[in-house]
Amino acid sequence: MSFTRNVVLAGCLALSLPAFAQAGAPAQAPATSPAPAASTSSFQSDTVGVLTHVQDQLVQLEKAMPANKFSWRPSKGVRSVAEVYLHAAGSGYFFGKMLGFEIPAEIASQMKGWEKSTTDKAKIEKLLADSITWFNTQLKAMPDAELNKTIDFFGHPATKRVVVLTALSHYSEHLGQSIAYARSNGVVPPWSKGDKS
Repeated sequence: MSFTRNVVLAGCLALSLPAFAQAGAPAQAPATSPAPAASTSSFQSDTVGVLTHVQDQLVQLEKAMPANKFSWRPSKGVRSVAEVYLHAAGSGYFFGKMLGFEIPAEIASQMKGWEKSTTDKAKIEKLLADSITWFNTQLKAMPDAELNKTIDFFGHPATKRVVVLTALSHYSEHLGQSIAYARSNGVVPPWSKGDKS
């Protein structure tokens, strides 16, 4: 008798669970509620945002370095201050070409010997700013489908997304190098002048 009663109770409980679940469920939003706005963020726009920040700091630092320090290098055979900035500027076009972006003709004709082409502070500032702006413009226009295409990357297959990330890393690497060069010459990065660290 007890066994039968337990089976009946279990059956009743099982049949009532869907009703309990429905009663405890949150009320549905009215049909007139506005849908959440679609995100306009993309890999390209996020990368451009980070690169714009790196560009701003590179250019600020280049402006802060005295012109008479542009030939300074930490040791023989290592890039000078000017050469580091020019190398960073040239990398945008280098990676851009790899990604299939069309390099401006006037830039393509200057690429040979680019890093040793000048120590002129104003010219280097413009080349640096123009390079990242150009790369960002091309990247923003890149269709999503292009990011997953595989290309030869220094003898290995890699997606264009990897090349974009490498370009970002490369610019950031030379920002760090430029900070070390500046500090070695007594120049405090403008954005950290209030920082005691």
